[in-house]
Amino acid sequence: MLSIDNLDVSIGNINILKSVTFKVSKFSSIIGRNGAGKTTLIRAIMSILPNDSGNIKFKDTVLTDIKTFEMSKIGIGYMPEDRRLITDLSVKDNILIPLWTLSLKKNDINYELEKILAFIPEIKEFLFRDAFQLSGGQQKLVSLARAMIVGKNLLLLDEPFEGVAPALAERLVELISELNELNMVTMITESDESFSKKINAEIIRIERGQII
Repeated sequence: MLSIDNLDVSIGNINILKSVTFKVSKFSSIIGRNGAGKTTLIRAIMSILPNDSGNIKFKDTVLTDIKTFEMSKIGIGYMPEDRRLITDLSVKDNILIPLWTLSLKKNDINYELEKILAFIPEIKEFLFRDAFQLSGGQQKLVSLARAMIVGKNLLLLDEPFEGVAPALAERLVELISELNELNMVTMITESDESFSKKINAEIIRIERGQII
């Protein structure tokens, strides 16, 4: 279970999140307009942004004690809203980046990659292209794959449907729905409920930095 308790987060002198408290036991969607605090919330969970007060725990681990690059070691994967691929690296290398912190053997790395490609088989078509050659929608798939390759326990997907063509959005719905059948906790963010209803996520609403 992911547990957020009385979380306050500021950027500069502006208080973005105010006494945010909720729990995610399986599959939840944080719904809020642009600027409501969704991305700030995920970045706080990932220790990209420091919290002013409050607690963030996953199972028995206090995440505020964990550095961002160590999240992969406890099975947490993160898909940023803007994808954040390294454009001059191949798709394959972009997917494998989180595994580089785990010191896995080559056979184990190949095994993890094959599992991801079995889940998202269309990536095989452009696996060896540089990331800058991909469309925005294809980059979303790669970003999801990169998050999944280490996100065995907790997966954080920030606006996964934003800015993609309708056909690809439906494919993402299909993939994310399948995540619900795996033994992991998944939290996504979305501006409205259009896709969250299709994936049967528990709805948690955020407005002006507060859960409502």
